Amino acid sequence: MIDGAASPRGVPTTAGRRTPWPGGALVPSVDIMDFRGIMSVGAVGAEPQVWARRASLACLVCVLPSIVWRLAMIAGVDTGFAEAAEYRASGAAVAYVIGLDVVQLAAATLCLGLARPWGERLPGWLPGLGGRPIHRLLPTAAGAVGAVLVTFFIVTLLMGFGPTWFGTADGWTPDAAMNATQRTILFLAYAPVLAWPVLLTVALVGYWRRRAPRTAT
Repeated sequence: MIDGAASPRGVPTTAGRRTPWPGGALVPSVDIMDFRGIMSVGAVGAEPQVWARRASLACLVCVLPSIVWRLAMIAGVDTGFAEAAEYRASGAAVAYVIGLDVVQLAAATLCLGLARPWGERLPGWLPGLGGRPIHRLLPTAAGAVGAVLVTFFIVTLLMGFGPTWFGTADGWTPDAAMNATQRTILFLAYAPVLAWPVLLTVALVGYWRRRAPRTAT
C-alpha cells in the first residue's frame, strides 16, 4: 500500500493522516504495527546510546556490593548476621550462597551485552553459527523476564520484612542481631539491587531501539 493512501475500507494507514471511513467521515489514523519489523532479526553494528551503555554497566555495578557482603559472611567476617555460623558450618549452605553469587554475577554480566557487540552476534567459535546475528527478541524477552523476576523477588522481601522493619509487626529480619554499623553496611550492600530492574529496563529499551531494522531512505 502506498504511504498515505486510504485503504478501501477506511482502515487507518499512517499516523497523523486522516482516512475516510464509510459515510465519508474523516478520522485521525494510527500506526499499524509492522509485525514483520518486530519479528526481524534486527540490525547490528549501531553505536550504543550513551544512556543505554551506562545503564548496562550499572546493572553489573549494583549487584557487586551484595555479592561481596555474602562472600565476606561465608569467609568468616563478622557481619552481624545471626545465622552466619550455621551457614558456614553447612556445606550445602555454603554451596547455596556461592551458587547464588555466581548466578547473580552471571546475570548482571549478561546485561553488559545489551550495549556491547557480543550481545548482537553469536560467538565466532560456535560451529556453523558463529558470527550470525542474535535475534533481537531473544535478549529482549530474556531481559524482560529477568526484570520481572527480580522485581518480584524484591517486592516479596519487602512485604516479608517491611512490617517488622517499620514496627507494625513482630518477626525475624536479617539485621535482628546487628549493631548500627553492621546494619548500615547491610543496607549499603543491598540497596543498590533495588535499582537493578529499572536499570535493566532502560538498557533493554536502548537495545531494542538500536537494533530496529534499518529502512532505506
